[in-house]
Amino acid sequence: MIQINLLPEELKTKTKGRNSDPAIIKNPLVLIKERLFIYAIGAILALFILAHFYFAVLLIFKNQQWVSLNRKWLNSAAQKKEVDEFNREFSASFQDASVLTQLSRQRILWAQKLNALSLHLPAGVWFNEILLNSNSLTIKGSVISLQKEEVGLINRLLDNLKATFEFSKDFSSFELSNVQKRSLGGYDIADFVLVGALKPR
Repeated sequence: MIQINLLPEELKTKTKGRNSDPAIIKNPLVLIKERLFIYAIGAILALFILAHFYFAVLLIFKNQQWVSLNRKWLNSAAQKKEVDEFNREFSASFQDASVLTQLSRQRILWAQKLNALSLHLPAGVWFNEILLNSNSLTIKGSVISLQKEEVGLINRLLDNLKATFEFSKDFSSFELSNVQKRSLGGYDIADFVLVGALKPR
């Protein structure tokens, strides 16, 4: 059934939930702009969160890289310390070896010289005393000969020692210094002194 309200417009009862004023109805463009603004704010927030997450991941990655590089540096520092220590020990050992080599070159092998004295000792000749100091070697001995060849036996000993390289190499000179004859029990004995000057070192 159709109802017609003939009351003036001012007295008509307005229905709830309905707004007949066309001025109050919003423009669709305004609604679209508001929605776009809301969407833009959401997108900006999402971009901000993503950027924050990216930089957080990047920071963690860089921190891990820094830790790894720091560990490598510490390891290389320890290895460098070991290498430096080895180089110091090697240098010291090399210097010690050089000193020992030099000393071995400069040392005199007296065993060889005593052996040469024993090998070249003629019959009838013996040593009474062997004296050694930093500059010279002095050999005191005696000789007896029934053929009266005391001086000849001494000269033979001297020549043999000079001809032996192992004996003579460390002497600048090796000469007969003194000969004295004496008689003992009817036999003539010659006491002699050999002096060798050592080469400077």
